[in-house]
Amino acid sequence: MIDGLWIVRFQGPQGNGGGVVVLTNGKVLGGDGGFTYRGGFELKGDAFSAKVLVENFDSTVPNVIGIVGNFELLLEGKVQGEMIAATGALAAAPSAKIVVRLSKRCDLS
Repeated sequence: MIDGLWIVRFQGPQGNGGGVVVLTNGKVLGGDGGFTYRGGFELKGDAFSAKVLVENFDSTVPNVIGIVGNFELLLEGKVQGEMIAATGALAAAPSAKIVVRLSKRCDLS
Protein backbone atom coordinates (compact mmCIF):
# COMPACT_ATOMS: atom_id res chain seq x y z
CA MET A 1 0.00 0.00 0.00
CA ILE A 2 1.25 3.49 -0.82
CA ASP A 3 -0.14 5.26 2.26
CA GLY A 4 2.68 6.03 4.68
CA LEU A 5 5.53 8.29 5.72
CA TRP A 6 8.02 8.88 2.90
CA ILE A 7 11.44 10.52 2.67
CA VAL A 8 11.66 12.70 -0.43
CA ARG A 9 14.90 13.69 -2.17
CA PHE A 10 15.05 16.03 -5.12
CA GLN A 11 17.63 17.31 -7.54
CA GLY A 12 17.23 20.41 -9.67
CA PRO A 13 19.20 23.07 -11.51
CA GLN A 14 20.00 24.85 -8.20
CA GLY A 15 21.15 21.77 -6.26
CA ASN A 16 19.78 18.98 -4.08
CA GLY A 17 17.32 18.88 -1.22
CA GLY A 18 15.08 16.66 0.82
CA GLY A 19 12.13 16.51 3.16
CA VAL A 20 9.31 14.28 4.34
CA VAL A 21 5.82 13.61 3.01
CA VAL A 22 2.82 11.68 4.21
CA LEU A 23 0.78 10.03 1.48
CA THR A 24 -2.67 9.11 2.74
CA ASN A 25 -6.08 8.68 1.13
CA GLY A 26 -5.02 10.54 -2.02
CA LYS A 27 -3.48 13.46 -0.11
CA VAL A 28 0.11 14.70 0.05
CA LEU A 29 1.25 16.54 3.21
CA GLY A 30 4.84 17.38 4.13
CA GLY A 31 7.69 19.80 4.05
CA ASP A 32 11.32 20.62 4.68
CA GLY A 33 13.32 23.41 6.35
CA GLY A 34 11.81 26.19 4.23
CA PHE A 35 8.71 24.86 2.49
CA THR A 36 5.44 23.06 3.15
CA TYR A 37 3.95 20.63 0.63
CA ARG A 38 0.26 19.89 0.24
CA GLY A 39 -1.82 18.46 -2.53
CA GLY A 40 -3.19 15.25 -3.93
CA PHE A 41 -1.99 12.13 -5.68
CA GLU A 42 -3.35 9.33 -7.85
CA LEU A 43 -2.09 5.80 -8.30
CA LYS A 44 -3.08 3.77 -11.36
CA GLY A 45 -1.28 0.44 -11.28
CA ASP A 46 2.33 1.46 -10.68
CA ALA A 47 1.88 4.92 -12.28
CA PHE A 48 2.06 7.71 -9.67
CA SER A 49 0.96 11.30 -10.31
CA ALA A 50 0.60 14.22 -7.93
CA LYS A 51 -0.22 17.92 -7.93
CA VAL A 52 1.49 19.66 -5.00
CA LEU A 53 1.41 23.26 -3.81
CA VAL A 54 4.87 24.14 -2.47
CA GLU A 55 4.69 27.13 -0.10
CA ASN A 56 7.75 28.99 1.15
CA PHE A 57 7.59 29.87 4.86
CA ASP A 58 11.27 30.89 5.24
CA SER A 59 12.48 33.19 2.47
CA THR A 60 16.12 32.57 3.43
CA VAL A 61 15.82 28.94 2.24
CA PRO A 62 16.14 28.58 -1.56
CA ASN A 63 14.52 25.80 -3.58
CA VAL A 64 16.21 23.50 -6.09
CA ILE A 65 14.31 25.00 -9.02
CA GLY A 66 15.65 28.49 -8.41
CA ILE A 67 12.42 30.49 -8.30
CA VAL A 68 11.24 32.79 -5.52
CA GLY A 69 8.05 32.17 -3.57
CA ASN A 70 5.32 29.57 -3.85
CA PHE A 71 4.72 27.28 -6.82
CA GLU A 72 2.70 24.31 -7.96
CA LEU A 73 4.59 21.14 -8.84
CA LEU A 74 3.26 18.34 -11.06
CA LEU A 75 4.82 14.91 -10.43
CA GLU A 76 4.77 11.89 -12.73
CA GLY A 77 6.51 8.66 -11.85
CA LYS A 78 6.53 4.97 -11.16
CA VAL A 79 6.19 3.02 -7.91
CA GLN A 80 8.81 0.31 -7.52
CA GLY A 81 8.17 -1.52 -4.24
CA GLU A 82 8.80 1.01 -1.47
CA MET A 83 10.39 3.54 -3.84
CA ILE A 84 8.90 6.10 -6.20
CA ALA A 85 11.01 7.51 -9.03
CA ALA A 86 9.44 10.64 -10.49
CA THR A 87 9.97 13.82 -12.46
CA GLY A 88 8.56 17.09 -11.21
CA ALA A 89 7.63 20.04 -13.42
CA LEU A 90 6.37 23.51 -12.61
CA ALA A 91 2.69 23.79 -13.52
CA ALA A 92 3.35 27.34 -14.79
CA ALA A 93 6.51 26.39 -16.74
CA PRO A 94 6.57 22.65 -17.59
CA SER A 95 10.08 22.87 -19.05
CA ALA A 96 11.46 23.56 -15.53
CA LYS A 97 11.98 20.03 -14.19
CA ILE A 98 13.43 18.29 -11.15
CA VAL A 99 14.22 14.66 -10.33
CA VAL A 100 12.27 13.34 -7.34
CA ARG A 101 12.92 10.12 -5.41
CA LEU A 102 10.74 8.94 -2.55
CA SER A 103 11.50 6.09 -0.17
CA LYS A 104 8.92 4.72 2.23
CA ARG A 105 9.88 4.79 5.92
CA CYS A 106 6.77 3.26 7.46
CA ASP A 107 3.06 2.56 7.10
CA LEU A 108 0.55 4.77 8.88
CA SER A 109 -1.13 1.96 10.78
